[in-house]
Parts: sequence; C-alpha cells; structure tokens
Amino acid sequence: MVQGVQTLKGRTVAVTRPCGQAEEVADLIEKRGGTPYYIPTIEIRAPKDLSSIRQFAEELVKGHVDYVIFMSVNGVRYLLNGAEDLGLKTTVKSGLEKTTIVVVGPRTAEELKANQIHVSLIPMKYTSEGILESFRLLHVAGKRIYIPRTPAASPALTEKLRSMGGLVREVYVYESGIPADNGLAEKFIRDLAASKIHAVIFGSSLCVTNLFRMLASLVPAKSLSDLLNKQVTVVAIGPVTAETLGKLGVKVDVMPDTHLFEEALDALAKYWNENKA
Repeated sequence: MVQGVQTLKGRTVAVTRPCGQAEEVADLIEKRGGTPYYIPTIEIRAPKDLSSIRQFAEELVKGHVDYVIFMSVNGVRYLLNGAEDLGLKTTVKSGLEKTTIVVVGPRTAEELKANQIHVSLIPMKYTSEGILESFRLLHVAGKRIYIPRTPAASPALTEKLRSMGGLVREVYVYESGIPADNGLAEKFIRDLAASKIHAVIFGSSLCVTNLFRMLASLVPAKSLSDLLNKQVTVVAIGPVTAETLGKLGVKVDVMPDTHLFEEALDALAKYWNENKA
C-alpha cells in the first residue's frame, strides 16, 4: 500500500467502468489495500457509421467550429481513430488547433496532449456542471459548439448549452452498449446479497442506468435499489451521477469534492473510518 493514502484494507470495491478503463481504478484500489471487483456496465465500440466524424472534419476545415468539448478519454480516442480510418486524422488535428478546446478533467487533457493537441480550458469542477459554469463566463450565444461522444450520453449538457444560445452539435465518435455477459450479472447479484462487496463506485449516469438494465431480468429495480442501500456504500463521482442514483431510489453515501477516482476512493476510506463501517 502506498504511503500517505487512505486505506481500504480488507474491503472489496466494485468498479462499474468498461473493460480497458476499469483496470486503472482497480490499481488505485489495490494501492489503498482494497480488492477491486469488476462489474463493467458499459461496452465501448467503434461506430459502424463514420459519417458524423467526416462531417465534423469538414466543418473544421471550413473554420465553422468555435468550441470543442471533450467529456471523456473515449471521446478523444475514438474521434482520432475514426478520423484515421477515414484518412482524415491530420485534417482533424490541424482543424482542432483553430478551435477552443474544453475538457472535463485532467485525464482527458492528458489524452489530448499525448496526441499533440492543445487544451484551452479545464473547469475547476470536473463535471458537466463545471463545463457549464465555464461557458457562462464565455458568452457563447451564437457560437458553434461540438461535443464528440456516444449517442447514449445524457443530453443534459447539450440542452443546457443550447438554452444559453450555443449552436451545439454532438459528434458520435463511439457507441456504448450493455455488456452481454449474463453470468457476470448473476454473480454480482449473488455477491451483493451475500455481503461480499463493500462499496460500488459509479463514474457516470450511464454506468448507473446500464447496471439497472443489465440486472432487470434478474431482480426488480426496487429490489436492486434496496440491496444497494442495505448492503454497500454507494459512491457517486459528480452530482449528475448522484442525481441519477437518487431517481432510482439509491442513497448516495459518498461524493468527493473533486470528481476524480483517486479522490473518490480517499473519500470512501475517510467515510468508513469516520463511520467505523
């Protein structure tokens, strides 16, 4: 266990991130002495139709893009992968240089910088609300704003930016579905009921809604909410995720001030220590 971090010793923490991204969180859990538990709720895949990326590239070339908002590492990776498949990666990268790029947090910023793409702004709060607070200061009425993302993402950010007068278009650069491994879902329900899991950490609203969809054939939504409330400590990264949990009847026990997984795990350890859970 790394010196100076909060301990999760003896505790099992379920991670709902997709495969390929959960491992990073699992490593953070292990460094704090805990045991990670994988229950991926999102399956990420490249889009079958790349026309949205092609059209975005055309708008970049024309200089018709004022702002680009990246809400995840996936948004960066799949935009560039799709552009490369179209033979337009250089076009997209040079076009992005002429725009103001806003990113939701430091991990997404790192992904852009690793691809030699500048970052103009990271909000103080690493959430959709943090993005909105930044845009309220930018006077975006009439500005053309593009968001590379999945069609399954919450429309809340787009709708609120449009209400501020922004001309917002979503660029669908990847698809996200529900994992088809029913055996994993069945095991999760058994382990949850048997108190083998001590916490579940949700990184997005999509993780929340997909978990309930994955388990719908195994347990009613109300019973799942009751199980989560009774059996585990529920961690939400960000107020939008917490709101989604609340709408499904799940009580959020921990939400870090800084919306990062590192901070969330430290806040979880602190919560358990203070409540002697």
